[in-house]
Amino acid sequence: MKTDDTFRLSRIQAEGWNAARRVATDKLGQMSNSKIDALNPHVDEAERTRWSAGFKSAIESWTR
Repeated sequence: MKTDDTFRLSRIQAEGWNAARRVATDKLGQMSNSKIDALNPHVDEAERTRWSAGFKSAIESWTR
């Protein structure tokens, strides 16, 4: 993977994290994978995976 791709995917992961921050805290724990997938704006599988990873890590950090 090229450095440009690595950086771009890290920014996509950050987008996922930020998207989770916009969801009300009381609803984060109720988010199923299908609901998260529906919010994911990316088509490319690598991008979808990284965005979801960011979203899910944000949920994990707030629901501990």
